[in-house]
Amino acid sequence: MKIIFRLNYHTVQGQALWLKYSLVLGGVRIDQSAPLKWLNEGQWQVELKFRGAGRFRIEYNYQLRQEATGVVRDEWQPVRSAEADLDNQDVLLLLDTWCSAGTVDYAFETYAFRVIHPGKSVYSEAPKPPNANHCFQLRMAALPPGKVPCLMGGIRELGGWGWHSAVPLQETAPNVWEANLYLPTDWEIEYKYALFDAALRCVTSVELGENRRLPSRTQAVRQWVQVTDECFRRPTAGLFRGAGVAIPVFSLRSADGLGVGEFADLKPLAKWAHGVGLKMIQILPINDTTSSLDWTDSYPYSAISVFALHPLYLRIDALDYAMPAEFKRELADAKTKLNASDTVDYEKVIKTKLVFAKRIFEKHRSAITKSALYLDFLTENSDWVVPYAVFRVKRDLYGTADFSQWRQWASYEDKAVRSCAEEGHAEWADVAFHIWLQAELDKQLADATAFLHAQGIALKGDLPIGIDRQSVEAWSAPHLFKMDAQAGAPPDAFAVKGQNWGFPTYNWEAMQLDDYAWWRSRFAKLSRYFDAYRIDHILGFFRIWQVPYDQVEGIMGYFDPAMPIHIDEIRSRGIAFDHNRFCKPYIRDSHLTEIFGDASGWVKDNYLHDCGHGFFQLRDEVSTQRKIAKLFADDAKNDAVKVGLMDCVSNVLFFEVPGSQGTLFHPRCSLQATTSFKDLDPFNRWRIEELYNDYFYKRQENFWEGEAYKKLPAMRQASSMLLCGEDLGMVPARVPGVLKELGILSLEIQRMPKIPGIEFADPGHVPYMSVVSPSTHDMPTLREWWKEDPGLTARFARQMFGINSPASDLSGEVAMKIIWQHLELPAMWAIFPLQELLAMDEKIRNPDLHAERINVPAIMPFYWRYRMHIPLTDLAAAVEFNTTLQNMISGSGR
Repeated sequence: MKIIFRLNYHTVQGQALWLKYSLVLGGVRIDQSAPLKWLNEGQWQVELKFRGAGRFRIEYNYQLRQEATGVVRDEWQPVRSAEADLDNQDVLLLLDTWCSAGTVDYAFETYAFRVIHPGKSVYSEAPKPPNANHCFQLRMAALPPGKVPCLMGGIRELGGWGWHSAVPLQETAPNVWEANLYLPTDWEIEYKYALFDAALRCVTSVELGENRRLPSRTQAVRQWVQVTDECFRRPTAGLFRGAGVAIPVFSLRSADGLGVGEFADLKPLAKWAHGVGLKMIQILPINDTTSSLDWTDSYPYSAISVFALHPLYLRIDALDYAMPAEFKRELADAKTKLNASDTVDYEKVIKTKLVFAKRIFEKHRSAITKSALYLDFLTENSDWVVPYAVFRVKRDLYGTADFSQWRQWASYEDKAVRSCAEEGHAEWADVAFHIWLQAELDKQLADATAFLHAQGIALKGDLPIGIDRQSVEAWSAPHLFKMDAQAGAPPDAFAVKGQNWGFPTYNWEAMQLDDYAWWRSRFAKLSRYFDAYRIDHILGFFRIWQVPYDQVEGIMGYFDPAMPIHIDEIRSRGIAFDHNRFCKPYIRDSHLTEIFGDASGWVKDNYLHDCGHGFFQLRDEVSTQRKIAKLFADDAKNDAVKVGLMDCVSNVLFFEVPGSQGTLFHPRCSLQATTSFKDLDPFNRWRIEELYNDYFYKRQENFWEGEAYKKLPAMRQASSMLLCGEDLGMVPARVPGVLKELGILSLEIQRMPKIPGIEFADPGHVPYMSVVSPSTHDMPTLREWWKEDPGLTARFARQMFGINSPASDLSGEVAMKIIWQHLELPAMWAIFPLQELLAMDEKIRNPDLHAERINVPAIMPFYWRYRMHIPLTDLAAAVEFNTTLQNMISGSGR
């Protein structure tokens, strides 16, 4: 018997396709692989021959190998299967189409759409006539009500293109449609898929594009042909488009909360969202961030555990344990005081919650630690919750989350850590308290998620790109991280000196050894609560901006991984390379007054070494930015001097790669803005800028694409959540193609265009597989932006709406135009920060527009404390606003 695998896939030079297959014979599985041969620019094929008798199943999929980048990429569908009958078939012909994760139907199969459009749960096999010799299989999701896909074609067996005689397909598995039928094999057949209305018994629409072609297939008298087509070619204009609201949980305001939004507050938010027609709620990260034990822990992107939920979001009232009247009075008093604050008082809130929770635990410890809730949670989550609980206890014991100061506990030992969670250990009660908190938080969040689902609302989470360097993961698995580095972002319009987030970068080589098990476990945990998630700084999976630990500002970083520049290339370009001149801080007397003003003389005397001829060097005590920050940590009056000295450190053109012995270099980002660059002669300026552009925008592209394909497919396959990437900033050219192939939605922000040289993105050109939003939590709100640069926003108003808007305040009318424009865009999702929606109504929006800012990336650390200025009950009662918003959403077709 011969099995022929023929795959439709358009390749380019340097690409090859392989077949990976398994034979299942009598319960024994035999794994094999074979290269396909190129037939033409759109098809590849391989033939396999088998001897024997009886039936067997072959499971297989295809793999793309790209020589130039080293990319090895499996198609999205994990396994295909076909039944072979050695007794009754001589040829099995499998006509397949490459399965791409970017096919829109796979997005419709994610949790987000199962919530919005629950499918049926009963499926049946497609009828198989006795003379059938073909099976057609189509994957298609999100069908219009009352419609099924069908086959139409130019021969009698396919209805002769008749709209009343098409062949309906049967759904045999979720979103898998099949039809078995007889077709003559010696004809070339043209066909298409269409939508069939079962009630009308008629085709109502036909897929786009040219006719599909089935070539002559006469291989043997006894043969079976299986045709697998990947997508129904339909216009995106008719596909699902939804709208959502974005707000941090901590920003929610209700009378039931304790000075902060809590998981339980997601329920009234969901009721409001359902009432106005929103279908998604997006929140910021909700993991425990209690590292410094002060307000700096309000930063939600630096978690001490990627699994543990933040006690900040616990609702004390919902803990089902009887407490005396005095406790209830104290709790009510605390609510009154903390809820009166316009912003979140992070330190008071977290301290108050832990005190009340601890009192409950101490009173009911025996019952709690014997309860099913506690024991089941501990059993199911022991791998992470025990190390986390012990981490919290040791942090409190030693007064710091810096585990390097924990004496004998500085190095993680699993056996010793787990002994702390055993009853009878001196620290067991404290460890059990934190385990119980996590069990209750899990229960409350899962309960809120179930409520959202009952309302038809999907919950979208946020996956931080990094971890706190003083975290459970850094303590228990340091081999997975580069602890001598800091992750951040290169300079941009919002942070001209770049960003340094402080957390360690990933040791991807170590993570790859177990197929990214750490990441897969993270996604498994996320999928317990979330239907979709935003991958924070998805560019970090291509390359991360890495800042050496002895520096502070993001400007001192470079991409990792990256292909550095060899000294021979620098010289071959005619650049007169001088290591001291190019790689060490360039400090001249003529610049010092400009940097330090009247303090320049004092700075020279105390922090600089005079090298003669008007040149200076930094003394050792200020030779790095971290040394400078430490030296001036308690000297606020000389903050300008500190900033000036840091600028001196960063006044370089190249960073030498450690250990390269002066042979490999990374150009400093934005080096054109340095006085070191400006003082070069014109020839060297031109040559260095040419090298700079090649380094940042050309030479790395294939390399970074390969890096992304090593990591992101594993993330994509780890769960059935809908993935959305935050792809803003300095975006490599290959990013859009990778996200499209993997079915990861991009983020489109109108005032952060991805095309260089334009002020505002063209709203009509956003891709369907994207999320559009007027702003993010890292940006000024629309109202604040309108106030910052009236000239810029006046140009925006003229360009987008053809109106003159001379006012420096954003009017509700113009805000409504912006929201309406986003609702009409072709993107799958339009998600609006709540502040932007409220901006449409001048009667209910916050009078203090500056109070609505969530984060300022240029300020690190920043106090994340934004809180709704009205409670959720008032939002639900804002009839005029809600009616307007509901009409806008429904009118836009979302």
